[in-house]
Amino acid sequence: MNKHKYKHPDTSTEFSDALSREKLTTKDTRRTSSPQLRGSKVMPGAAVTEMTNIKAANADPTLIGRRSSTRKQSQPDSTPPRPAQNTKKIDPEEDTEGVYSILVQTRRCEELCSGLGLTMKDIRKMKRKYDSNDMFHSGEINQAEFFFMIKEERRPLTLGILKFADVPETQKFLTFDQYLLCIVNFAVLTKPELYQFVFDLYDDDQSGALDERKFTKMSLELQSQQFHFQANVSMAIKLLEGKEGRAVFAPDDGMVDLGEFMKFAKNFPVAFYPIMNMQKNVRASILGESRWSHITASKLKVQELVSFMRRHQGALPQLTFRESIVNIFSSEVFYIRKRAGELYALELAQRHRLSTDDVDEG
Repeated sequence: MNKHKYKHPDTSTEFSDALSREKLTTKDTRRTSSPQLRGSKVMPGAAVTEMTNIKAANADPTLIGRRSSTRKQSQPDSTPPRPAQNTKKIDPEEDTEGVYSILVQTRRCEELCSGLGLTMKDIRKMKRKYDSNDMFHSGEINQAEFFFMIKEERRPLTLGILKFADVPETQKFLTFDQYLLCIVNFAVLTKPELYQFVFDLYDDDQSGALDERKFTKMSLELQSQQFHFQANVSMAIKLLEGKEGRAVFAPDDGMVDLGEFMKFAKNFPVAFYPIMNMQKNVRASILGESRWSHITASKLKVQELVSFMRRHQGALPQLTFRESIVNIFSSEVFYIRKRAGELYALELAQRHRLSTDDVDEG
């Protein structure tokens, strides 16, 4: 029985045939498609169309402009149009930024309250006080209700508080914003600022000095029987009115300027008890003494930092150890330093504007 030998297939021939088929396939692929960049997401056939378009554009250059314009029109603009810059000067009585929602209606009042760090809670508390004293529910309080609220009588000295809101004495009603301007400005005055408030009140012609007529008018008002401790106030006033006392503070012409007035106030503060007592009543009636003391202390700290920045070319002092600890638990330190930086930047802008105006005039 013959044994059939197994014949191995000719692998060399099969391999060469497969290699030939692979080369043919590769050539066909190169002819029909162009190589794609790695990571590109091009649909099949898109590359061929693009190459055809490019060739056509090379043949006719006008097609390039047509394609680019068509493409710009078809693509939606994802970026919204930039609003036109408003170069109009902001009216202090308008355009609030909404810091206190709809409670505060004027920019002037909003900037005052936010600059002193009054919170939304403070403003709401003051609004409730304002509304509770609106006896006729008219939406505004009259002057009688205003002075009743701060526990003061309506007299020349106390009427000075209305000047903070530019309210004439003949105006019957006060809006909530006018009420805020009066209360907030007066409540945060320091002692020297209270003395200057009295000086400015009786320097009605803004001459910078009090003559005998103005000084007599101020003396009579401060010695009013309606004030407590009237006898002590009268004694202090007489020290200035007498020859010896007046000679210390007033020059030969009998005029008392602000510097001399402040010197007298520092030596005889009891003479200004009525205005200090008025501030005490205002603070106690609205938000309370402790809250206003805290707000005033923050105001003084801001002024101190601004003074430091003037001397050190805008640099802020390093935080003290106590401030570093407080800064961990409260944002008050950050707010005070931020406010000081804003005020200093505002000063620089004003100086630059003044210097520019001088150059233009020259």
